[in-house]
Amino acid sequence: MNCFISCDWGTSRLRLRLVDREQHRITAEHITDEGILKLAEIHPAKEGRAAFLGSELEKGIVALGVGSQTDLPVVISGMASSTLGWQSLPYASLPAPIDGSTLRFADLLHAGRRVRLVSGLRSASDVMRGEETELVGLFSNPARRALAQHCLVVLPGTHSKHVQLRAGEIVSFTTYLTGELYGLLCQNSTLAIPEDAAFDAEAFVAGAQAARSHGLSAALFQTRARVVLGHLTAQQSRAFLSGVLIGAEVAALAGVSTGQIVLAAGEQLARQYSMALNEFLPDVVVITVSPADLAAASALGQSVILSRL
Repeated sequence: MNCFISCDWGTSRLRLRLVDREQHRITAEHITDEGILKLAEIHPAKEGRAAFLGSELEKGIVALGVGSQTDLPVVISGMASSTLGWQSLPYASLPAPIDGSTLRFADLLHAGRRVRLVSGLRSASDVMRGEETELVGLFSNPARRALAQHCLVVLPGTHSKHVQLRAGEIVSFTTYLTGELYGLLCQNSTLAIPEDAAFDAEAFVAGAQAARSHGLSAALFQTRARVVLGHLTAQQSRAFLSGVLIGAEVAALAGVSTGQIVLAAGEQLARQYSMALNEFLPDVVVITVSPADLAAASALGQSVILSRL
Protein backbone atom coordinates (compact mmCIF):
# COMPACT_ATOMS: atom_id res chain seq x y z
CA MET A 1 0.00 0.00 0.00
CA ASN A 2 1.42 3.38 -1.09
CA CYS A 3 0.66 5.64 1.89
CA PHE A 4 1.70 8.99 3.33
CA ILE A 5 0.89 11.01 6.42
CA SER A 6 -1.23 14.08 5.74
CA CYS A 7 -0.81 16.92 8.23
CA ASP A 8 -3.22 19.86 8.14
CA TRP A 9 -1.79 22.14 10.84
CA GLY A 10 -4.02 25.14 11.26
CA THR A 11 -4.21 27.99 13.73
CA SER A 12 -6.41 26.09 16.19
CA ARG A 13 -6.17 22.44 15.18
CA LEU A 14 -3.77 19.68 14.21
CA ARG A 15 -5.26 17.05 11.92
CA LEU A 16 -3.23 14.00 10.94
CA ARG A 17 -4.42 11.36 8.50
CA LEU A 18 -2.97 8.23 6.99
CA VAL A 19 -3.73 8.35 3.27
CA ASP A 20 -3.72 5.49 0.77
CA ARG A 21 -2.60 7.25 -2.41
CA GLU A 22 -3.60 4.42 -4.73
CA GLN A 23 -7.19 4.20 -3.46
CA HIS A 24 -7.48 7.93 -2.66
CA ARG A 25 -8.70 6.85 0.77
CA ILE A 26 -8.10 8.07 4.32
CA THR A 27 -7.50 4.99 6.47
CA ALA A 28 -6.86 6.58 9.88
CA GLU A 29 -7.25 10.00 11.48
CA HIS A 30 -6.10 11.81 14.62
CA ILE A 31 -7.29 15.34 15.51
CA THR A 32 -6.22 17.50 18.45
CA ASP A 33 -6.50 21.15 19.48
CA GLU A 34 -2.70 21.53 19.34
CA GLY A 35 -2.92 24.26 16.72
CA ILE A 36 -0.02 26.47 15.73
CA LEU A 37 -1.26 29.48 17.72
CA LYS A 38 -1.53 27.51 20.96
CA LEU A 39 1.88 25.90 20.48
CA ALA A 40 3.53 29.21 19.56
CA GLU A 41 2.20 30.67 22.81
CA ILE A 42 3.69 27.75 24.73
CA HIS A 43 7.03 28.15 22.90
CA PRO A 44 7.19 31.84 21.84
CA ALA A 45 10.93 31.83 21.07
CA LYS A 46 11.77 31.04 17.46
CA GLU A 47 14.91 29.24 18.55
CA GLY A 48 14.03 25.63 19.24
CA ARG A 49 10.43 25.96 18.03
CA ALA A 50 10.99 23.61 15.08
CA ALA A 51 12.20 20.91 17.45
CA PHE A 52 9.26 21.56 19.77
CA LEU A 53 6.74 21.32 16.92
CA GLY A 54 8.53 18.24 15.64
CA SER A 55 8.04 16.53 18.99
CA GLU A 56 4.32 17.41 18.91
CA LEU A 57 4.10 16.03 15.40
CA GLU A 58 5.71 12.76 16.52
CA LYS A 59 3.21 12.42 19.37
CA GLY A 60 0.40 12.78 16.87
CA ILE A 61 1.93 10.27 14.47
CA VAL A 62 2.24 7.76 17.31
CA ALA A 63 -1.43 8.36 18.18
CA LEU A 64 -2.25 7.83 14.50
CA GLY A 65 -0.79 4.35 14.88
CA VAL A 66 2.22 4.60 12.56
CA GLY A 67 4.93 5.87 14.91
CA SER A 68 7.38 3.14 13.95
CA GLN A 69 6.91 3.56 10.18
CA THR A 70 9.53 6.18 9.46
CA ASP A 71 9.44 5.33 5.75
CA LEU A 72 6.09 7.13 5.40
CA PRO A 73 6.57 10.67 4.06
CA VAL A 74 4.75 13.55 5.73
CA VAL A 75 3.18 16.51 3.92
CA ILE A 76 2.31 19.53 6.08
CA SER A 77 0.13 22.42 4.94
CA GLY A 78 -1.41 25.32 6.83
CA MET A 79 0.12 27.61 9.44
CA ALA A 80 3.20 25.44 10.02
CA SER A 81 4.94 27.41 7.25
CA SER A 82 4.13 30.78 8.85
CA THR A 83 6.25 32.94 11.16
CA LEU A 84 4.49 31.23 14.08
CA GLY A 85 5.23 27.76 12.76
CA TRP A 86 7.95 25.27 11.99
CA GLN A 87 9.73 27.26 9.31
CA SER A 88 8.64 30.49 7.65
CA LEU A 89 8.29 30.05 3.90
CA PRO A 90 7.54 32.78 1.35
CA TYR A 91 4.13 32.77 -0.28
CA ALA A 92 3.72 31.73 -3.89
CA SER A 93 2.28 34.47 -6.10
CA LEU A 94 -0.73 34.70 -8.37
CA PRO A 95 -1.72 33.54 -10.86
CA ALA A 96 -1.29 29.99 -9.54
CA PRO A 97 -2.22 26.88 -11.57
CA ILE A 98 -4.88 24.82 -9.79
CA ASP A 99 -2.63 21.74 -10.02
CA GLY A 100 -0.33 23.27 -7.39
CA SER A 101 2.70 23.23 -9.66
CA THR A 102 3.90 26.70 -8.60
CA LEU A 103 3.38 26.34 -4.85
CA ARG A 104 6.50 26.78 -2.74
CA PHE A 105 7.69 24.14 -0.30
CA ALA A 106 10.65 22.99 1.77
CA ASP A 107 11.80 19.38 2.05
CA LEU A 108 13.10 18.45 5.48
CA LEU A 109 14.32 15.37 7.27
CA HIS A 110 12.84 14.95 10.75
CA ALA A 111 13.22 11.92 13.02
CA GLY A 112 14.17 9.85 9.97
CA ARG A 113 11.09 10.96 8.06
CA ARG A 114 10.88 12.90 4.82
CA VAL A 115 8.77 15.98 5.45
CA ARG A 116 7.43 18.38 2.82
CA LEU A 117 6.31 21.72 4.24
CA VAL A 118 3.97 23.58 1.89
CA SER A 119 3.63 27.35 1.82
CA GLY A 120 0.57 29.43 0.93
CA LEU A 121 -0.50 31.97 -1.68
CA ARG A 122 -0.46 35.76 -1.80
CA SER A 123 -2.03 38.40 -3.95
CA ALA A 124 -1.10 42.08 -3.91
CA SER A 125 -3.21 42.60 -0.78
CA ASP A 126 -4.25 39.23 0.67
CA VAL A 127 -2.82 35.90 1.87
CA MET A 128 -3.86 32.31 2.50
CA ARG A 129 -2.20 29.26 4.06
CA GLY A 130 -3.90 25.89 3.82
CA GLU A 131 -6.79 26.73 1.52
CA GLU A 132 -4.53 26.52 -1.54
CA THR A 133 -3.92 22.84 -0.79
CA GLU A 134 -7.66 22.23 -0.35
CA LEU A 135 -8.26 23.84 -3.74
CA VAL A 136 -5.67 21.61 -5.42
CA GLY A 137 -7.46 18.61 -3.91
CA LEU A 138 -10.95 19.77 -4.86
CA PHE A 139 -10.00 20.34 -8.48
CA SER A 140 -7.98 17.14 -8.79
CA ASN A 141 -11.41 15.55 -9.20
CA PRO A 142 -11.94 15.16 -12.99
CA ALA A 143 -15.60 16.10 -12.58
CA ARG A 144 -14.60 19.59 -11.39
CA ARG A 145 -11.73 20.38 -13.74
CA ALA A 146 -13.95 22.07 -16.32
CA LEU A 147 -15.26 24.41 -13.61
CA ALA A 148 -11.75 25.79 -13.13
CA GLN A 149 -12.07 27.58 -16.46
CA HIS A 150 -14.37 30.16 -14.85
CA CYS A 151 -15.80 29.89 -11.37
CA LEU A 152 -15.71 31.39 -7.92
CA VAL A 153 -14.98 29.06 -5.00
CA VAL A 154 -16.50 30.04 -1.65
CA LEU A 155 -14.70 28.47 1.31
CA PRO A 156 -16.56 29.47 4.51
CA GLY A 157 -14.79 29.35 7.84
CA THR A 158 -13.12 31.41 10.52
CA HIS A 159 -11.52 33.40 7.70
CA SER A 160 -13.75 32.78 4.70
CA LYS A 161 -12.19 32.85 1.24
CA HIS A 162 -13.70 33.79 -2.11
CA VAL A 163 -11.33 32.45 -4.77
CA GLN A 164 -11.65 33.34 -8.45
CA LEU A 165 -10.50 30.71 -10.97
CA ARG A 166 -9.93 31.44 -14.66
CA ALA A 167 -8.40 29.18 -17.31
CA GLY A 168 -7.32 26.63 -14.69
CA GLU A 169 -5.57 29.18 -12.47
CA ILE A 170 -6.26 30.95 -9.20
CA VAL A 171 -6.23 34.58 -10.31
CA SER A 172 -7.55 36.42 -7.23
CA PHE A 173 -9.04 35.88 -3.79
CA THR A 174 -10.56 37.84 -0.92
CA THR A 175 -10.60 36.95 2.77
CA TYR A 176 -13.55 37.76 5.05
CA LEU A 177 -13.33 37.69 8.85
CA THR A 178 -16.86 36.30 9.03
CA GLY A 179 -16.36 33.30 11.31
CA GLU A 180 -14.00 35.07 13.70
CA LEU A 181 -16.35 38.06 14.03
CA TYR A 182 -19.26 35.70 14.71
CA GLY A 183 -17.37 34.03 17.56
CA LEU A 184 -16.21 37.31 19.05
CA LEU A 185 -19.64 38.94 18.89
CA CYS A 186 -21.39 35.90 20.37
CA GLN A 187 -18.96 35.65 23.27
CA ASN A 188 -17.57 39.13 23.92
CA SER A 189 -20.12 41.77 22.98
CA THR A 190 -23.32 43.43 24.17
CA LEU A 191 -25.43 41.39 21.75
CA ALA A 192 -26.12 38.71 24.42
CA ILE A 193 -26.47 35.66 22.16
CA PRO A 194 -27.75 32.50 23.93
CA GLU A 195 -25.37 29.57 23.47
CA ASP A 196 -28.13 27.00 22.99
CA ALA A 197 -30.06 28.91 20.33
CA ALA A 198 -31.32 26.68 17.52
CA PHE A 199 -30.99 27.76 13.90
CA ASP A 200 -33.97 29.76 12.66
CA ALA A 201 -34.12 30.12 8.86
CA GLU A 202 -36.54 33.08 8.90
CA ALA A 203 -34.33 35.01 11.35
CA PHE A 204 -31.25 34.20 9.25
CA VAL A 205 -32.81 35.64 6.09
CA ALA A 206 -33.96 38.70 8.03
CA GLY A 207 -30.36 39.22 9.14
CA ALA A 208 -29.08 38.95 5.57
CA GLN A 209 -31.67 41.46 4.40
CA ALA A 210 -30.71 43.83 7.23
CA ALA A 211 -27.08 43.70 6.09
CA ARG A 212 -28.19 44.71 2.61
CA SER A 213 -30.47 47.56 3.69
CA HIS A 214 -28.55 48.92 6.71
CA GLY A 215 -24.92 48.04 6.07
CA LEU A 216 -22.85 45.79 8.32
CA SER A 217 -22.33 47.93 11.43
CA ALA A 218 -25.94 49.09 11.77
CA ALA A 219 -27.28 45.63 10.96
CA LEU A 220 -25.12 44.12 13.72
CA PHE A 221 -26.77 46.39 16.29
CA GLN A 222 -30.16 45.31 14.95
CA THR A 223 -29.40 41.93 16.53
CA ARG A 224 -29.81 43.56 19.94
CA ALA A 225 -32.39 46.20 19.05
CA ARG A 226 -34.87 43.73 17.56
CA VAL A 227 -34.71 41.57 20.68
CA VAL A 228 -35.23 44.60 22.96
CA LEU A 229 -38.20 45.74 20.84
CA GLY A 230 -39.72 42.27 20.69
CA HIS A 231 -39.23 41.68 16.96
CA LEU A 232 -36.86 38.77 17.62
CA THR A 233 -36.69 36.31 20.48
CA ALA A 234 -33.34 35.85 22.19
CA GLN A 235 -33.26 32.35 20.75
CA GLN A 236 -33.53 33.75 17.20
CA SER A 237 -30.74 36.29 17.65
CA ARG A 238 -27.90 33.87 16.86
CA ALA A 239 -29.38 33.02 13.45
CA PHE A 240 -30.05 36.71 12.80
CA LEU A 241 -26.42 37.59 13.60
CA SER A 242 -25.19 34.81 11.33
CA GLY A 243 -27.43 36.15 8.58
CA VAL A 244 -26.02 39.66 9.00
CA LEU A 245 -22.39 38.52 8.77
CA ILE A 246 -22.81 35.98 5.98
CA GLY A 247 -25.16 38.34 4.13
CA ALA A 248 -22.60 41.14 4.24
CA GLU A 249 -19.96 38.75 2.88
CA VAL A 250 -22.12 37.44 0.05
CA ALA A 251 -23.43 40.91 -0.81
CA ALA A 252 -19.89 41.82 -1.87
CA LEU A 253 -20.37 39.49 -4.85
CA ALA A 254 -23.20 41.55 -6.34
CA GLY A 255 -22.14 42.75 -9.77
CA VAL A 256 -19.04 40.52 -9.85
CA SER A 257 -18.56 38.21 -12.84
CA THR A 258 -18.22 34.99 -10.85
CA GLY A 259 -19.15 32.34 -13.36
CA GLN A 260 -20.61 29.37 -11.50
CA ILE A 261 -20.08 29.35 -7.74
CA VAL A 262 -18.55 26.33 -6.08
CA LEU A 263 -19.55 26.24 -2.40
CA ALA A 264 -17.29 24.07 -0.25
CA ALA A 265 -18.45 23.96 3.37
CA GLY A 266 -19.60 21.69 6.16
CA GLU A 267 -23.28 20.82 6.28
CA GLN A 268 -24.44 23.66 8.57
CA LEU A 269 -22.47 26.43 6.87
CA ALA A 270 -23.37 25.08 3.42
CA ARG A 271 -27.04 25.50 4.29
CA GLN A 272 -26.56 29.06 5.52
CA TYR A 273 -24.37 30.19 2.61
CA SER A 274 -26.78 28.58 0.12
CA MET A 275 -29.60 30.61 1.62
CA ALA A 276 -27.59 33.84 1.45
CA LEU A 277 -26.46 33.17 -2.12
CA ASN A 278 -30.04 32.51 -3.15
CA GLU A 279 -31.09 35.77 -1.50
CA PHE A 280 -28.40 37.93 -3.13
CA LEU A 281 -27.55 36.05 -6.36
CA PRO A 282 -30.67 34.07 -7.29
CA ASP A 283 -29.66 33.69 -10.95
CA VAL A 284 -26.14 32.28 -10.35
CA VAL A 285 -25.65 28.52 -10.49
CA VAL A 286 -24.27 27.21 -7.16
CA ILE A 287 -22.54 23.84 -7.09
CA THR A 288 -22.19 22.46 -3.56
CA VAL A 289 -19.24 20.25 -2.63
CA SER A 290 -20.26 17.50 -0.24
CA PRO A 291 -18.90 17.71 3.33
CA ALA A 292 -17.12 14.38 2.76
CA ASP A 293 -15.36 15.69 -0.36
CA LEU A 294 -14.35 18.85 1.47
CA ALA A 295 -12.99 16.86 4.43
CA ALA A 296 -10.76 14.87 2.06
CA ALA A 297 -9.68 17.84 -0.08
CA SER A 298 -6.56 18.83 1.87
CA ALA A 299 -5.22 15.26 1.89
CA LEU A 300 -5.92 14.88 -1.84
CA GLY A 301 -4.15 18.16 -2.56
CA GLN A 302 -1.16 17.02 -0.52
CA SER A 303 -1.11 13.77 -2.49
CA VAL A 304 -0.82 15.81 -5.71
CA ILE A 305 1.95 17.91 -4.18
CA LEU A 306 3.75 14.82 -2.88
CA SER A 307 3.80 13.33 -6.38
CA ARG A 308 6.48 15.93 -7.18
CA LEU A 309 8.76 14.77 -4.34
